[in-house]
Amino acid sequence: MPTIYRPMKTDEDMLPRCGAASKELGVRIPPNEHSDVDVTEENTVVLNRRGMSVGRHWTSLPGHLIPKRLVQTFPGATGSNSLSCYRFGHGEFTDGTITNDLLLALKPNSTTLGNLVPVYEMSVESLQTALGQTRERWVVDEDLP
Repeated sequence: MPTIYRPMKTDEDMLPRCGAASKELGVRIPPNEHSDVDVTEENTVVLNRRGMSVGRHWTSLPGHLIPKRLVQTFPGATGSNSLSCYRFGHGEFTDGTITNDLLLALKPNSTTLGNLVPVYEMSVESLQTALGQTRERWVVDEDLP
């Protein structure tokens, strides 16, 4: 299983907040102008490698996603301190299985950025559930590689 990182909002239990808003454990859906997935008229997710954004390491992500409290170790970090950098899995960052329902799909022309996408055609609600079911396996990891 690939190792993936994602800065997300943190709930009181120190686990990522589930939801369909930016920087939550889930995807933004249309009509949100920044939707993470395309959806059919039947409310199923289009299988086109779009999904929840992740990175090989939090240091491979844009500075606006990195909490500004980390600016000493990551110059350019300007993200909200309400975010934490979470890690999931252990393994090479390459296209691969995350769960029975989710895959890591690398973004075109990138070795450091990817999306968590559905393995098979599913409803938006099923994708949100599949992402939410990973919640307890994410750990805060703000260490340098």
